[in-house]
Amino acid sequence: AFSVFGFSVPVFVTGYLLIFFFSIGLGWFPVQGYRPLAAGFWPFYQRLVLPTLALSTIYVALIARITRTSILDVMDEDYIRTARAKGVKESAVLMRHALRNAAVPIATIVGIGMAMLISGVVVTESVFNLPGLGRLVVEAVLARDYPVIQGLILLFSFIYILINLVVDILYTVFDPRIRY
Repeated sequence: AFSVFGFSVPVFVTGYLLIFFFSIGLGWFPVQGYRPLAAGFWPFYQRLVLPTLALSTIYVALIARITRTSILDVMDEDYIRTARAKGVKESAVLMRHALRNAAVPIATIVGIGMAMLISGVVVTESVFNLPGLGRLVVEAVLARDYPVIQGLILLFSFIYILINLVVDILYTVFDPRIRY
């Protein structure tokens, strides 16, 4: 239920729900704003909890769904039955055998999700009134500041390419049969 809800609700709706419950209702966190780390660790941390939760809910839900599906596909394989027949503990079967062989699709989704976080940052920073690269993109577009827009697109493209490179390298770690 969590994964379906988390994946279906947009980031800005999740952000406003978190603000309503935890900031306005319970008063645990401030509604909006940013404090630098120099102002103290707790004020800095307190203002980043809700944006982090709002931004990560979709990706945690997606990773949970893909992990569940991949593990269920792998659990019917012969090597899992062999490990169980040898008397290996169920936790060891799950961690050492099943999760390692199911890790390639999970790594793919984690990589795509990290790259997609860039687009979610724009909305999250606007909802929580945080300064950052996403907000800078919006302000640069509104001001028609083309050099800043081009620089940010280059930066985001470099980050996206770097994430894809790391995911491709992780493929060879998780599945030794993959060679480039």
